[in-house]
Amino acid sequence: MVKGKGSRLSRKVLLGQLVILLFVSLLFGRLVDKVIASVNGEPILLSDLKMAEIYYGISDKDKLLERLIEVNLFYQYLVQRGIDIPDESVDELVKEIAKANGMTLEQLVEELNKYELTLKDIKEFLKKDLIATEGLKEYLLRNIKVSELELELAKLKKGDLRIKKKVELVVVSKEKAKELERLLTSSSVNLQELSQKVGGHYQVLSVEKGDLIKELDDRVWSAKSGELIFAEDSKSIYMLRVLGEEKVAGEADEEMLKQEILAKKFLEEYQKLKEELTKKSVITIIER
Repeated sequence: MVKGKGSRLSRKVLLGQLVILLFVSLLFGRLVDKVIASVNGEPILLSDLKMAEIYYGISDKDKLLERLIEVNLFYQYLVQRGIDIPDESVDELVKEIAKANGMTLEQLVEELNKYELTLKDIKEFLKKDLIATEGLKEYLLRNIKVSELELELAKLKKGDLRIKKKVELVVVSKEKAKELERLLTSSSVNLQELSQKVGGHYQVLSVEKGDLIKELDDRVWSAKSGELIFAEDSKSIYMLRVLGEEKVAGEADEEMLKQEILAKKFLEEYQKLKEELTKKSVITIIER
């Protein structure tokens, strides 16, 4: 159940738009309510159209009616699956509308009556819209996930790449220099076995430029795969073999990328569901 999470988002639009609604009697005059369309037998009224014109900020009547049909499609679908907005949340939203207009709830009711609208009309309109928007978002996002692979691919598309070298490294004490020279018969020697024989330290690393000591780091980035590199300092001898190179996604803002992927997937599911519901539904337009 959606418990008012979406109402805060829609409220920003609503408070600004419905301020206008209360002062446009000269524009609309008194409403004579009638059915202008229906979705699966559920009517869309002229009063819905007038409220929606202000709420959505759409003046084109065809686009406005298309929007109301879409809202009704999603609303019916979600209600059948138990999605709801608590009445308390809608009541709280209505109180905020009254407050934003400098009115008490009773004064708001009186103003609505001038347009032959009731508090019930406003609440039903708000509730239906919230379910069809925020309720839909919550419902679809339940089953939309973003995998680690998708995140990595998104990073690659952003062009934020780092080059890493995969290497095997042996560190041997200089005291073992003669023994090491005797055992090192070719550049293809098994470094792990060699390390065990001379008591060295063997490891496989994935390194970026600057990770190794300067003597190795300067050479490893020009070395070819399989090439054996030597370096030393006052205490140790270093042997390194380049195993390969890889491109790794950089440290892009993962949360931002995740939200972008979720938004794209949501839109795809949104369009898919809209097309499916439109095909299955009986939509009648009585008056444009």
